[in-house]
Order: sequence, then C-alpha cells, then structure tokens
Amino acid sequence: MDLATFQLLLTPPGQAALDEAMTLRPTEANYLACYGRLIRHVSSNLARAALDIALLRARAHSKFTHADQMYFTREALEQSSGEVVSHYRAHRFEGIGTIGDFCCGIGGDTLALARCGAVVAIDLDPLRLAMARENLTVHELIAQVSLVEADVLTVALPRVNALFLDPDRRAGGQRRLSLKEYRPSVDALLSRVSPDLPVAIKVAPGVPWPELNGYQAEAEFVSVHGELKECLLWFGPFRSVNRRATVLPGPHTLASDSPTAPAPPRAPLTYLYDPDPAIVRSGLVTNLGEQLNARQLDSTIAYLTSETLHLTPFAQCYQLEEAHPFHLRRLRERLRNLDVGHITVLKRGSAIDTGDLQKLLKLKGKQHRVVILTRVEGQPYALVGRSIGSAPEK
Repeated sequence: MDLATFQLLLTPPGQAALDEAMTLRPTEANYLACYGRLIRHVSSNLARAALDIALLRARAHSKFTHADQMYFTREALEQSSGEVVSHYRAHRFEGIGTIGDFCCGIGGDTLALARCGAVVAIDLDPLRLAMARENLTVHELIAQVSLVEADVLTVALPRVNALFLDPDRRAGGQRRLSLKEYRPSVDALLSRVSPDLPVAIKVAPGVPWPELNGYQAEAEFVSVHGELKECLLWFGPFRSVNRRATVLPGPHTLASDSPTAPAPPRAPLTYLYDPDPAIVRSGLVTNLGEQLNARQLDSTIAYLTSETLHLTPFAQCYQLEEAHPFHLRRLRERLRNLDVGHITVLKRGSAIDTGDLQKLLKLKGKQHRVVILTRVEGQPYALVGRSIGSAPEK
C-alpha cells in the first residue's frame, strides 16, 4: 500500500470498503475469495488495501486493545511490541518531560509514551507516519504528539528530555541481528545525541553479548507469558545495572551487574526449574539458582535442580519422579509402569526429535507426565515428572 491508497482508504468510500472487508474476515487461506467479492464494488488497489488492513487487524488483537480501529503495515505490526511491553517500558519516562520517539513507525510505542508526556515522533516513511496519526487519533492522544516526517540522521533534532529509538531491524527485508546493520544503525543514532541524555533503544533479543558489551548500557530482556519479546538498551541516567531480565505481566524483574559464579553441577533432585527465556538470554541463570538454592544439571544447560520447592515467576517448576541416563526401552518401561499414555516433551541440550519420541514410545495408559530430555554433566538424560507451574501473578 502506498500513501495515496491509504488516503483513499480514509475517505467515506474507502471506509465503506474497509467495513465490508472486516465483515469478510479475510485470512491467508481465503484472501483471494474475499478479494473476488470486494473487487465487484471497488478498485483493485482499494480492495487489496482494505483486505490487508482487515487481515492485519485480526492479527493485532493479541497486541493492541483497539486493534479493530487501528492501521498497520505487515512489517510494522511484526516489529511492534504490543501494549503489555510498551506500557511497561513507558513507566521509566513518566514525569521526565518532553519525549522523543524516533523511528516511530505506525505509533505503537508512541501511544504509551504519549500517556507520560508530550512526544515528538519522527519517521522517514510518510505512510507509517500517516498511520501513526490515525492510530493516535483513535486513542485520543493526537494532541499530545507532534509528528515529523524526517530522517533522524540529518534533521535538526528537537530538544527533548528523553529519547526512545526503534530502528528498523529488517533492512532490505531480512532480519538483522547486528546493531551496525540496523537502519539507522545504533552507533549513528547515538552519535547524534548527548551521552547525558536518557535514551532507550529497542533491539532484537538475539543480539550477541560481545556486541552488547561494547555499549555503556543496561541490557534488559523482556518476555511476555514465557515468550521472549525484545531487548532494551538503557543509556545515560536510565542505566541502573548491566543486566536485567523482566517477566510480564507482573512485572517481575531480576537484575545484576554480572552473572553469579556457577556452582558445581549436581545430579537431578526432587525439583527441576526451567528458567524463563528472559532469564536465560540475560545470562542470569546462576543468579536465579542462587535465589532458589538450586544448581544447574550441567554447566552448559539452563535447567536448575533443588531439593526444596520455591515457586517463582522466573521459572516453571517440575516435581521429578524419574531421572536416569537416556535409553528408549528403559524410558518406555518406566512410563508404562506409571500408566502413562500422554506426555509433554521438553528438551534442552538434546538432539532427539520430540515427535519421533512420541511415536517410538507407543504409550497407551491413562496418566500424563512431562518428559524432559537434557544432559547431566555431559551425559544424555531423561527426566520424568509432573508440572507444578510458577508463582501466580499478583
């Protein structure tokens, strides 16, 4: 979709086409059939634009409360944080004054920032900026935001009290992990602002630690309902620690300047803890182990084990019934003795295909168990137990 087509979509005939597209409930599977029906009444460009927005709105429900009234591009929606993360992130900006939102895209993060103060939102893409205007209007926040179409690397930057940056991580249509390959690059963005300015930069959670360590920033890894979503780099006065893992909703956070020195691995005990991906990616597994009085099964595996139960929002907990070196026949016999007919398979550090394992075990019992495939001091192991869960949300 180009800007002219989007502007047409905002006219009364365009809104009528969009309303009809929404009633058709387009999906990837029925898209052509929906297009065939819509094309009878409107131009091909308008039909595609209306169907694309209807399709993206359906996908956006998990991220935005008012998704049915918002506008998206495919890439912008995929890269957007969603309200749970953006509202959590925005709390550091509260009461800080005027906020800069550079590379604002369709305004997904601008919405949360605008609830904290006045915002100057800049983007080079006129289509995304037009969508941001509509999205802010829907949320009755447009009065809080000045929208500027410009290149943040060349425009005279406005005076702001804090800055949020969300550079394009898919330059050229490909996912980019290195911060130097973002558009604009993190280095180029930082070169334009004072080192004393509070700055937050949203980056991919898979950025290698050697590259992250090259910046004087707090690296915060954020997960939502057990899914790792993003990494935030906090610079200047925003920085309070080197590493942070945050689990949402909650929020629950574990922070440290460095990982705790690992204790010697130990054999499986009564309880096994599977740390949240934010804990694993932040490198704070040993810190969590210290908090839980638990140790790793293997120095290269994130699983922790303990004789005592400590429910925590930072890990899923399992009560173990069996723990032995992996052998298919032995595992099958033990599961049959427990009358197990259905299993959930988890694995870390195992090359075994979980789908093949289900077929090879040929279980017919009535009970359910969790089977955990991993390594214990370098040796392949199979653990069998029941899920206890994590600490309940408060």
